[in-house]
Amino acid sequence: MKKIKTALVLFTGLMLSFIGNAQDLKTQISVDFKIKNLGINVDGFFKSATITTNFNAKDISQWTLSGSVKVNSISTGNKKRDAHLLEVDYFDANTYPEIVIEANNFKKVSENNYDVTLNLTIKKTTKTITIPMQIIDNDSSLTLKTYFEINRRDYGVGGSSFVLSSIAKINVNHTLKKE
Repeated sequence: MKKIKTALVLFTGLMLSFIGNAQDLKTQISVDFKIKNLGINVDGFFKSATITTNFNAKDISQWTLSGSVKVNSISTGNKKRDAHLLEVDYFDANTYPEIVIEANNFKKVSENNYDVTLNLTIKKTTKTITIPMQIIDNDSSLTLKTYFEINRRDYGVGGSSFVLSSIAKINVNHTLKKE
């Protein structure tokens, strides 16, 4: 049980970055995670996340992207596990209520595909990582999609458990409908 909670905490951090559920009819955000505990996948998501961008700037060097995830919005389908993930040995939600991302560089790889360098802060640790991101901007919506992995131990989530995988897989989807 403790290892499952640790895995969930790690995924929450990455989701840094992006993750949650539909917040209104105009904006939809999902931040999902997966981590192995005793060789079994544990899935979860964050119910509350925000993303702010300025991708309408013509010059890519002027683009910005920031986001946050409310740690206490974690959901794994198990209330006891969710409560444990909020404790000090995992996310320490009382001290660190949010996971935060702040992008500082966008590099176009191909049509709609970018490598995005960002600072991801989980608990008291900030690391610079580069993640792949698909950015689709059309007449009706702006959509961001990313899938990446982080090492939960880099952020002090879940201790040194050997039963819980060190790697958390994060999937973020964000759609903003234009008016």
